Amino acid sequence: MRNKHRRQIRKPAELLLVPMIDIFTVLVTFLLMTAVFSRITIVELDLPSSAAAKVTEPVFRLEVVVRKEGLELTNGSTLIAAIPKVNGAYDLKALSELALSLKRDHPDEDNASVLLEPNIAYDDLIQVMDAIRSTETAEGASPTPTRVALYTNIAVGDAP
Repeated sequence: MRNKHRRQIRKPAELLLVPMIDIFTVLVTFLLMTAVFSRITIVELDLPSSAAAKVTEPVFRLEVVVRKEGLELTNGSTLIAAIPKVNGAYDLKALSELALSLKRDHPDEDNASVLLEPNIAYDDLIQVMDAIRSTETAEGASPTPTRVALYTNIAVGDAP
């Protein structure tokens, strides 16, 4: 009889998956709650249409021509200022200051155009657009700079 008890067949151990499923559920919930979702900023651009009806020309429209040598600010046909590159980079601070002074002269105008020569880097386009869209000024008694909107409606095109 003793041999019978020793030779009894043991049942194989069962694998319990419920605790492992619970751990994965908690892990997935934690990861979803702590995930950082990227925020995409969309800038609306006005592109000229070939079928556009006749539109009266505004009195003033800022055009920034981005060339390899530097920046040119014009009013359609009249050259307002030329800003050369400084140490191989565009002088965006001078551009913002000129745009601010032009905005003070023409406070009702919000339209501007950025015209590019071929082979201008995309990053340069974005920096020029940011420089004429808004700037920080230290006005009044407050020592902290305030952000001022300049030309918010920006169209993009090819330089003449």
